[in-house]
Amino acid sequence: MTQTLTEAKKIIDDLSRALFSGRVRNSTVFLSTGVSYPNGVAVTIRVDRGLEGYVVTDDGYAALIVDGMGATSTLTKIAPSMAKRSGLSFEKGSFIATGVAQSELPIAVCAVSNLSARAVERVSFLLEQPKIRKSRDLFDRRLRDAFGDKVAFDVDYRGSTGRYWNFNAGVTENGQVVRLFELVSPSTQSVALANMKISDTRSLDFPPAVTAALVDYDRTEPALRAILSNAGGTVISANDDIAKYKLGAA
Repeated sequence: MTQTLTEAKKIIDDLSRALFSGRVRNSTVFLSTGVSYPNGVAVTIRVDRGLEGYVVTDDGYAALIVDGMGATSTLTKIAPSMAKRSGLSFEKGSFIATGVAQSELPIAVCAVSNLSARAVERVSFLLEQPKIRKSRDLFDRRLRDAFGDKVAFDVDYRGSTGRYWNFNAGVTENGQVVRLFELVSPSTQSVALANMKISDTRSLDFPPAVTAALVDYDRTEPALRAILSNAGGTVISANDDIAKYKLGAA
């Protein structure tokens, strides 16, 4: 059924209101955007009238989140170059666009909000790398101890959609892969990718078992752990003992 012009316009209006909401404090506009930080909080953008055009900024919120992670120095190192590549600036802990014409405000708000969120994601990624490397070494040792020469690393496996997914490891019995392992960091992106792999693989008529080994079990939100379990995966901590690695294995 073809939608009417009125229905189409209502969809646009509804989506616009859902993606952006705002409030005014004194002469300052604060916009809550549809872009989110890794912790799930929506990016809020501040808009002020400047001497020449408008000033659009994340009001230092990315810096505030990173400070709570104890990684202010990391943000300070990477933020100026990230801002420069986007045609913005990083000053006093805030991502800023200055001299913005009113007609350019939508573009500036999107640019600042996306950059603010990407910067926090980048810091999170850099902080996770040493822990991921350490967990990967332990993960590999646990699998070798648990399954010996039956385990292979960097295994491609075809899901029900026909796509081949790369898993960190797989265990083979009688020439058939019976269990797949995926090492998962606490980030939403890592969990989302693992969820797609597990869901597509477990949708096969005769699927192998799949285990998600979490780099940091406690820092992975319970809701994200539940997503992996609901997809059909067994969820363990990467530093669990061999018995947990063998859980559910053929």
